[in-house]
Amino acid sequence: MEQALLTGSLQAVSVVTNCWVQSMRFYVQALGYQIRQEGVLNAVQRQNFGKHLGRYALLGHAEGSLVRLLETSLTEAPPNRLGARPWDLGMAVIEAGTPDIDSAYYRVLRHRFGAVSEPAEFDAEGPEPLGMVVMKSAAFIGPSGEQIFVTQIVRRKGGVSLLKESAVEGINSPANVVISMKDRSPIEEFWRPVLGILPVNDLLLKQPLAAKIMAGPPDMGFDMLLMGHGTHRVGMEQHVYAPHNPTYDYQTFPCSFEKTGVASACWQSPDLEQAAQKIAAAGYEIISRVGLPIRNEEAPKAVVFRAPLGEIIELVAL
Repeated sequence: MEQALLTGSLQAVSVVTNCWVQSMRFYVQALGYQIRQEGVLNAVQRQNFGKHLGRYALLGHAEGSLVRLLETSLTEAPPNRLGARPWDLGMAVIEAGTPDIDSAYYRVLRHRFGAVSEPAEFDAEGPEPLGMVVMKSAAFIGPSGEQIFVTQIVRRKGGVSLLKESAVEGINSPANVVISMKDRSPIEEFWRPVLGILPVNDLLLKQPLAAKIMAGPPDMGFDMLLMGHGTHRVGMEQHVYAPHNPTYDYQTFPCSFEKTGVASACWQSPDLEQAAQKIAAAGYEIISRVGLPIRNEEAPKAVVFRAPLGEIIELVAL
């Protein structure tokens, strides 16, 4: 098996906003996140990621991954996935867990934020490390157009939890970033040979309630691939649509720091230099060697690059 150059768990997800007060209210009051760190991007970060970016806040809990809120001065910037459907290609969704989806759902609505769907229950079963799991989920839209799936594990038999963090009051830290793709060619051409991660499970989801939560038609199906190495999951899901939806057409929505919504996601790497060499040799654009703020580091050494579907991925040192 290839050496894994993307390891650990999800560290942070960037969300660009041009409505700072509303975004802070959404994450702190509606989702129950805490402000873990605040500041302003430095000159190098602004040069590499956008001079229109200014202050930032790291939002989450005492442990686990964070939402990295970035303020843009582009007041007319549209949401990145404006008009996108669940199967349209690119980095689509943030996923988090909760011990009580009904309470989380009504808390978000009480704070006057919107939902894609009310809580709905569905099940999935597959080989280890999944096992049999019954989930109850809802999906929300943040002020900058970002979509967030929130899931309660109702019961399970065998396997390892899809959402590994301990339950906290409200909504847990982000557990996964979902990348929508047409077929598995990005895995075979990039994720496996370059970064050494591959599916640790292969599960077909084709249930009307699962489709409803994602705002898709009732007959929509997809392969849910939890990415990792060995049996270790890294907090990235890849959803593959074309094999089960042969009549669909596909649009691509590359990540952008000049639009609002989800802009990038961050993981660790055991060898940044090797990762940079392999990414460049494979023909993918390296955007920056300085990362955006993470927990305890305002400007970490990093490899920030565009992946096959325009996803912006940040790798930082272990």
